[in-house]
Amino acid sequence: MKKLSESETPQKFSKEEINNLLLAAQQLEQQASRYSQQMEILNSYYNEIQSSEQTLIEINESKGNHKILMPIGAGNFIYATIEDTEKIIVTIGAGVHSEKSLSNAIEGLKKKKEEVENQLTQIKSSYNEVLERLREIDRVVKTVM
Repeated sequence: MKKLSESETPQKFSKEEINNLLLAAQQLEQQASRYSQQMEILNSYYNEIQSSEQTLIEINESKGNHKILMPIGAGNFIYATIEDTEKIIVTIGAGVHSEKSLSNAIEGLKKKKEEVENQLTQIKSSYNEVLERLREIDRVVKTVM
């Protein structure tokens, strides 16, 4: 596809090139939509990790029995008491779980948060590149039409 420059005039684009630009714009819009969905999913996952990390930090800093509201589904909770906080069951992935110490669980969540932040940064960068390309195509198409 032809690289667009500010100095190009509408007369230098054939109908086929304009159609190609419009097709590219559609593909870029689809890509932007996919990036947006990925960012939503990652943001949601990041918030879950952050909430879990904060809960474990608070449990680590408190003394004695830990009274909590435990979710049981569909927005319902029960009161519960955590008697043992020495070991935490953490997810490794693909439905596999492992027992870890509270401090190791917190450390693992911090690492997961960092990984998600890195993924978000990469996707946001790609998303912004797609948006810039769309703006460029839009400028050219508007001058032609």
